Amino acid sequence: MAVSNSGFYAWLKRERSVRQQENEALAVDIRQIYEDSRETYGSPRIHAKLQAKCQNMSRNRVARLMRMHGIQAKRKQRYKTTTKFDPAC
Repeated sequence: MAVSNSGFYAWLKRERSVRQQENEALAVDIRQIYEDSRETYGSPRIHAKLQAKCQNMSRNRVARLMRMHGIQAKRKQRYKTTTKFDPAC
């Protein structure tokens, strides 16, 4: 990248922005809801739980934070019958 050394180190020393701090706090809440759901909730359900806690943000923001932190809902395996019906019996 075309960044000067002084610019890079100045960037490193800067405090985190308010938005970054909010995202970090929100990521903790998302992780807690995700673990409480036994890792089955996706962004729509987690967003609904956060709305119920009066934390207003878009579902896209929740989805983006989940993606950044590697949080992905587990899909349930569909029921599959293992015995075959034999009409001759």
